[in-house]
Amino acid sequence: MEKNGQTVSVLDERSAVIGYTYPKRAKGLVKKRRAEFVSDNAIRLHRQCPTYENMEDMEMNQTKYITVNPNTWHKNPDECGLNVRSSFNRGSDPTICERFMIDNPLAEVIATLPRLTEVLSLGSWNWESTSYIAGNIHEIEPHSEYHFVFWLNGGENDRSDETCKLQIMFTNTPDLASRSEFEATGLHFRLNRGYIKPLKKYNGWEYYDIPFTAPQARYVQFQLVADRAPMALIDAQAPDLYMELKDVTDPYEERRPQRHNIYFENGWPVDKWYSTSYLANEKHVPDQAGSSSSVPNMPNMAPLFPNLGGSFNQPDLAQGIIDEILEEIDIDDIQEQIKNAILDGLDIDAIKRSIVKSLNQSN
Repeated sequence: MEKNGQTVSVLDERSAVIGYTYPKRAKGLVKKRRAEFVSDNAIRLHRQCPTYENMEDMEMNQTKYITVNPNTWHKNPDECGLNVRSSFNRGSDPTICERFMIDNPLAEVIATLPRLTEVLSLGSWNWESTSYIAGNIHEIEPHSEYHFVFWLNGGENDRSDETCKLQIMFTNTPDLASRSEFEATGLHFRLNRGYIKPLKKYNGWEYYDIPFTAPQARYVQFQLVADRAPMALIDAQAPDLYMELKDVTDPYEERRPQRHNIYFENGWPVDKWYSTSYLANEKHVPDQAGSSSSVPNMPNMAPLFPNLGGSFNQPDLAQGIIDEILEEIDIDDIQEQIKNAILDGLDIDAIKRSIVKSLNQSN
């Protein structure tokens, strides 16, 4: 049995299941001599282990996780048209939403994940459309701690005027809340421009963990709002699964005006000043070994200049052009022309009279 990625059963001395935990946590309990393995997927707690009585060491088991299931998200048909700049009607709802399968960006580094995963994509670059996507309604336990976890890509443009927002709302009925209700009474989380820091970054995808404590309500609802920049989400599991995952970030992250977006083949437009090829040729970037490379290799990305035998070195090219120009110029002749031009423009007699007059006054 598996619960939220917790694949190891926890047994008492009578071999009764009293909980579940993560493989890494199970190894830790065994290492501390608080438990022993009875199989690859089960440990038995020792009687003296404090966890045996109160399960305090199984706190992760008490945390409840909710993630993105793309096929349960849909357009929110709110006819009030809040924050929709064009006139609203059912035939011209500007909300853009689709779901499709992609290569799982984490499958190569986490063996338990499937090779393909479904992505929820919403929003566009269009200035005349705002997308409102509502998620499945979840029943909750009051005063319990929950975490909404997901992997996010995109959601930013190069003008910094986009909307990339998550809204969470609590209700006592399973009826879908309207856009205006989310706007008025929901919790708002900006998922762009570093307002909330992701826990992990991997090849253009960012892992978010949004915690919240359920109030005295029976249901929780989620809405995503995207405007002027598309974004994509895939499901996620508890943070423990990604604990040993090393960040793989964009080497030009500090210089680009927007995040990686799967809308583009290599994450960014190729015809902008912040394209990877432009930034790579503008500045040398040290690689992990400390040497300098003109074009850094980014994971899962095709070569930037597949038809060139070597790396493109902008400073060397500029110097070569300068050398060729200098070869066509007679420096001595230019200096003589400048000197003659200056002398032709001067009144030598007037200068002499001025100097003599100054000397006479000083005497």
